[in-house]
Amino acid sequence: MTKKRTNGKKEQFIRPDKSKLPLIAGIVLIVLALGSVYYQFTGTATQSEVAYFGEPVTTERSYLGRFVSMTAIEPLVEEGQIKFPLADLERYSIVSFSEKNDQGTVVPLMAYITPTGRLFVGSSMCEPCRGQTFSLAGETLFCDTCRTTYTIEDHQFISGAVTCGSFPPVNMNGTVVDGMVVIDLQGVLNWRTRAL
Repeated sequence: MTKKRTNGKKEQFIRPDKSKLPLIAGIVLIVLALGSVYYQFTGTATQSEVAYFGEPVTTERSYLGRFVSMTAIEPLVEEGQIKFPLADLERYSIVSFSEKNDQGTVVPLMAYITPTGRLFVGSSMCEPCRGQTFSLAGETLFCDTCRTTYTIEDHQFISGAVTCGSFPPVNMNGTVVDGMVVIDLQGVLNWRTRAL
């Protein structure tokens, strides 16, 4: 008969406990592996989940590896519309201009073509920081003042100042008619900064 060795009370307190680090590390690795598998199967937002700015108006393009600053243009204001050539967007990628609202406040505006060929025309103000210039940085819209970034296709907050990320530029639903980008002047006349 073999005698089973039992530890005395003294040995329980003198002998160091086994490390739980390998167990914890193993659990963390399993959780990361499962998370990775889940992400691969579900992915991020698919194209059908993105709230695009209307239908494509021109060819797709890529801004990856590029930083494109705004170019100022002078649009034509007539018959209740603000107009400028689509060719200006094709040439400069992102343009800026301004018009006064019905209270005499200057409303900074911008327009750009998204990578999927869609048109964004709207406010060019990061309202909390009062930044009025944006750039296209890779696949993001970038506030030049506070460095807040948004998705280029639908202005979802990515990084930067959380307060600014809550107030992305406002879409004014521009259209393309006979090679001209057209926005309704009334939308600009009614524009106000949102309450913070």
